[in-house]
Amino acid sequence: MKNNSKTPIDPKDLMAVERATTSLIGTAISLIILGFVVEKFELFLHLIEIELKGKAGSSLPQLAHAYFYNYIGIAIVSAGIILALYTYRYYTKWIQHLQKGQLDTDKNIYFILSMFVAFIGGLLLASMILI
Repeated sequence: MKNNSKTPIDPKDLMAVERATTSLIGTAISLIILGFVVEKFELFLHLIEIELKGKAGSSLPQLAHAYFYNYIGIAIVSAGIILALYTYRYYTKWIQHLQKGQLDTDKNIYFILSMFVAFIGGLLLASMILI
């Protein structure tokens, strides 16, 4: 008789890990979409600038800060890509823990993700108020 060191995974635990992984992938997709929208806002501001320059007698608003949205959009998309890649590591780590019958949690990813989202939200809020 073989002695297998791996214990069978409870289906409820496996489905919980899969739900958490799917949620992280959804968050990564949301970050990528948000970054794309923020980055394209810079293009929108340039189109408005061109339109206003074409009209005689209209005052041109200060649009020098438009490049800010380009950089912040790239940062958000990059964070979404990193989160998507990390999610696979998260999933495989949890499967290993479940096979060993261990419970472990990675609180760091949730802390980092919440701090990043709060930071980006603060930057966007500051840009709406100050710029």
